[in-house]
Amino acid sequence: MSVSKLTIAPGIDQYTLINKNKTLAVMILNYGATITHILTPDKTGVIRDVALGFDNFESYKSPNNPYFGAVIGRYANRIGKGKFTVDGQEYNVAINNGPNSLHGGLEGFDKRIWSVTIVSESPASIRLELVSPDGDQNYPGTLTTQLTYTVTDEDELSLEYKATTDKDTVINLTNHCYFNLSGLELNPNVLDHRVTMTDEVKAVLECDADCLPTGKVLSWSDAPWMSFSGENANTPIGARLEYLQNTRGYDHPYVLHNEYKTDTASLPLRHAATVYAPETGIELDFSTTEPAFQFYTGGWISDSLVAKKAQGEVKLGSGSGFCLEASRNPDAPNKPDWRSSVLLQKEDVYTQKTVYAFHARLD
Repeated sequence: MSVSKLTIAPGIDQYTLINKNKTLAVMILNYGATITHILTPDKTGVIRDVALGFDNFESYKSPNNPYFGAVIGRYANRIGKGKFTVDGQEYNVAINNGPNSLHGGLEGFDKRIWSVTIVSESPASIRLELVSPDGDQNYPGTLTTQLTYTVTDEDELSLEYKATTDKDTVINLTNHCYFNLSGLELNPNVLDHRVTMTDEVKAVLECDADCLPTGKVLSWSDAPWMSFSGENANTPIGARLEYLQNTRGYDHPYVLHNEYKTDTASLPLRHAATVYAPETGIELDFSTTEPAFQFYTGGWISDSLVAKKAQGEVKLGSGSGFCLEASRNPDAPNKPDWRSSVLLQKEDVYTQKTVYAFHARLD
């Protein structure tokens, strides 16, 4: 196994993590702690890049970049009306998604240079760190965030997060990697990808027209088109889009558990979903300690973008990739039942662990 570094622009480094069998290689920028490439063999042995991204660094700074591969913070997903209260004080953060604040505001963690330390060559592992000062994007407290990426012999990409603050604040971190398990060249959209969710996935949150949770939890009988378990296991992403026109596909928070604490890495790692691409046989298993995940099928990807050279430079657009964003619930600072999961106090620690595992089915 190995870790290598390549400087691709002034101050911008790309790290490559490869496992011993060379069956999984992941490339990560110090800009936004961004996953740029995930290379793994398909059922015929052909290496496919299954992550959406760009060949050049400048494209990651484009306003058309829909957070490809980036770490999102301080608050992933949405905060209603950009308002929340901590210790009796109201804070207002940038409104950048309809009436809501999305993904940390105008200059979130995805647009920052992180410091990098090589943790281990075997397994291949790096730790990225970012210090966000008090008042950054109008969030309270100096927040120190660490994220450790590890590529294992079991073809797993592990993400372990840790954060501390010197003043009470709100926090919700995730990674916004878009996957296309066909490598885009064989199929430029993911509508034929088959999704199976395990029994660990309990329900889905009802959202309003602005994708903000109402607070109501929907069972599968309430919204059967949201279910990918039981008789709905192995359902193609595109099979029920007539129910999802307002969101251009799936863009919904799914519920795993209700242990609402800031330190979820102390909880069991739950296998939540498996996604399979028939064209390549590549399968992705998604597991996390988090209480929820946003299942997003890329309905808002700009059709002005093109894939990387290794993916045939095919045209991208709606449905070109899907995300499984492990996180706390959207708008949790403003929902009393969920607030304890995102209110990080200065004596406490925020943690979570998420694992993406890749393999190819030969049948």
